Amino acid sequence: MAADYGSLGEISLEALKERIDAFDKRIKFMLEEGSRFRGYKTPSAVPSIGYRVVAYVTVYEQTPPGPVIGEVNGFPIYAPDFHQIFERFNMTHYVNDLGVKEIWVWMGGVAPDFPSYDPRLHKPENFRNWWESNMSSPLTGDISNSNRDNTDLPIYNSTYTVYGQNFRRTQAEAVHNHGHQLEAILSHVDQLQHDNTDLFWKKFVGKNENEDFITGRVGWTHMPPNTTKHYDTQNPAQVESDIEDWTPDNSGAKKVINVDTWGNLIYQWPDTNPAEIQQRVESQWYIYWMQNMPGHGNQIRFGEKTLTNWWMFTGDWDKAISSNLGLTSK
Repeated sequence: MAADYGSLGEISLEALKERIDAFDKRIKFMLEEGSRFRGYKTPSAVPSIGYRVVAYVTVYEQTPPGPVIGEVNGFPIYAPDFHQIFERFNMTHYVNDLGVKEIWVWMGGVAPDFPSYDPRLHKPENFRNWWESNMSSPLTGDISNSNRDNTDLPIYNSTYTVYGQNFRRTQAEAVHNHGHQLEAILSHVDQLQHDNTDLFWKKFVGKNENEDFITGRVGWTHMPPNTTKHYDTQNPAQVESDIEDWTPDNSGAKKVINVDTWGNLIYQWPDTNPAEIQQRVESQWYIYWMQNMPGHGNQIRFGEKTLTNWWMFTGDWDKAISSNLGLTSK
């Protein structure tokens, strides 16, 4: 990806907290702005989702080891024990009583393949990693970008998603994780409604009949419409795409796009000087991509049907699933 997960150098706790605070503000902005359907050209577009911070908890401890989720250089890699963590901080109250739907967990875990790994400091029992997104749902089970182990998180009365965020990286990778969660839930809904995932992966993202990625449609977290190379968000290659007028039948207007299409957009970042934001262009790809998902007020047709507001599945997974909401109208 665009940034490594190496050493931050000498950094104080206060500076680290300020770093995370800045990331949180940018992530909140990116997700809300991203839910404004084609908001980059429609100033009146309203966001489909909004975030309200319920609590902010800082813990100055190593996360307790949970299940082994991998191996690097012969060493086991542990996920945090979220059962223990969530019991300690009474997370059942936040989810059941306060309606929390997302839990953002910032950590700086290390593994033997991290550039910052130092055998004098980092012991095997402390090697940690965590899923980019991990869902707990009493309704559907785990639909996320993880190994979908339904036992690694407590199950409460309603669905919530835990996002693993690395403070060695930036807001770009954090929202990248949200992008993969969108892909997981939208393709799941597509499968439920159409018994395949063709509407999302072939028609929206862009794949051919052999399941190979193609250029010219809307793209996905790893690939803008002008590339089929992973993590290639700053490719200058010019390609015709219907991303700004996407329709499932590919009848929308085409325009030539490349990195400048999203990189040159003027977004109202919460920073004083957006030009100094690390990985700003990559971050703007994620915003632009999300803004081109069918959102509030879209009138996109799919045969005799219309497309729904796909942000409903992020906003209230349980309500959307229990009411049999699909990617298209019934």
